[in-house]
Amino acid sequence: MIYNPIYELEKMRYLLDDLFTTSVRNQNDNASLEFTNVFENQNGYMLQFLCPGVKKEEVGINFTNGILAVSIKRELEHKENKELRLLRRERSGTDYTRSYRLSEDADADKIDAKIINGMLMIFVPKKEQVKPKKIEVKVN
Repeated sequence: MIYNPIYELEKMRYLLDDLFTTSVRNQNDNASLEFTNVFENQNGYMLQFLCPGVKKEEVGINFTNGILAVSIKRELEHKENKELRLLRRERSGTDYTRSYRLSEDADADKIDAKIINGMLMIFVPKKEQVKPKKIEVKVN
């Protein structure tokens, strides 16, 4: 393969464009401020929401008609005083809502939620699967 410096410059330009467009997003775009991970294993599902500084009272979790709705209301407090002046705020006090349709194997009666080190963790166990029953054939 022949080295092409123009290709390398173009690649660098795209990387820089991407860097600047993602760092200069609108602060009201809460999709860029909140982070969610969803995991599954044989025992169930785990949803993780990044929510530093959020209190238990600011979290709402509801399950209705197969849909799990999670809402987080983050209120940031900043008290002005003579010694401390706010220069830049990158975190916003926004409301955040996400909804997830749970599969049929989710056991909604056993959903558990905890806040651990600034992460809201929601555990949705799977229902016990009905094990196939082996029927023995008898001979007279």
